[in-house]
Amino acid sequence: MSLFNIKSIFHNYEFFKDHSIKPSKIFRYCNLLEIIEKYNNICSINPIGLSIEKRKIFQIQWGVGKIKIFIWSQMHGNETTGTKSMFDIFHFFSKQKDHDLVQFFRKNLTIFYIPMLNPDGSEKFQRRNAINIDLNRDAIRLQSPEIKILFQQIYKYKPHILFNLHDQRSIYNVGDKYFNPAILSFLSPSVSVKKDINFFSSRKKSMAIIYFITKEIQKVLPNIGSIGRFSDNFYPTATGDTLQKGGYPCVLFEAGNYPKDNQKEKIRKYNFLSIIAGFYFISYQKDNLEKNYKFYFSIPENKNILLDKIYRKIQIKKNNDKFIIDIGLMNFEKFNFDKKNLSFVYKIVDIGDLSNFFAYEEFILPGQTFYGKNYPKIGDIEYFNIF
Repeated sequence: MSLFNIKSIFHNYEFFKDHSIKPSKIFRYCNLLEIIEKYNNICSINPIGLSIEKRKIFQIQWGVGKIKIFIWSQMHGNETTGTKSMFDIFHFFSKQKDHDLVQFFRKNLTIFYIPMLNPDGSEKFQRRNAINIDLNRDAIRLQSPEIKILFQQIYKYKPHILFNLHDQRSIYNVGDKYFNPAILSFLSPSVSVKKDINFFSSRKKSMAIIYFITKEIQKVLPNIGSIGRFSDNFYPTATGDTLQKGGYPCVLFEAGNYPKDNQKEKIRKYNFLSIIAGFYFISYQKDNLEKNYKFYFSIPENKNILLDKIYRKIQIKKNNDKFIIDIGLMNFEKFNFDKKNLSFVYKIVDIGDLSNFFAYEEFILPGQTFYGKNYPKIGDIEYFNIF
């Protein structure tokens, strides 16, 4: 255990971080082509197939160990935090080749990594691929060439562990007692719709990995935010559920949100730490990965009770009557393909009594009155005044 000190890694992250990756949610195919050139000296980097629009899908291989970990990110093209965190890890490996922990990983692990499974969606900063299929719901029919490539590589190398890297929306709170956004969430996918089924060995392993990661990350959490457990509803066509049912232990990483971290740079750091913690547990606990798997359920489940902004106790008038309402808004992203940038707009998503919701920004304005063109409506952009 002395090799791994998460507090030390936490405090040295800015040194390990790949600063050539801009602090932006956008990470396009052209960005990938630039960044992978940096790591040819420590990794094997090869194209393994083509997307629908004929962009190359690359696989990176690092390490010489017997334990094989297979990782992929940006299967949803607009979920980029995992990609940036993984390149931070390769930057750490590159700059700290003689570090005891890096040497330990290199000796024990072989990492296979697909940094951009959905290059067509990534180029347009959209979730789905070029024919609007959600790759994470195509694990049975396998109509997308991208998902076929993923399964072909997994079946070829027969990895011991899978890491599936995602971003999650800002709607998730850990618990329901106070504002506590999910900085990270994890999921060991289900293998059946039946909740009482005996756990597969594959699921026990991924549950134990998640518990170790959570326990370590809790040592360096900020004052606001926590770690959640994602809903384990069974999705028959989902990638993680399908692979875990097929005997491949699968860990889903969901990079969450933090107040005033719109570009998710703070989240990128915690994601980096969580992946490193997973590597360490798998390396040193290799012969008994299932140990402590039951503690997975001690991680609190995410609650969908967060909004980006709430105006509370606003007064509206109808004829001679007055009504007290809350107005809840979410921040929506819009990608400008020509300018290659993101714009953000707040839209109303709920109206009424929102006392069971929390928000990243709250304005408590009792007695103040809503003024707009009409009464507030779901879908309205935040073009109104309150005074």
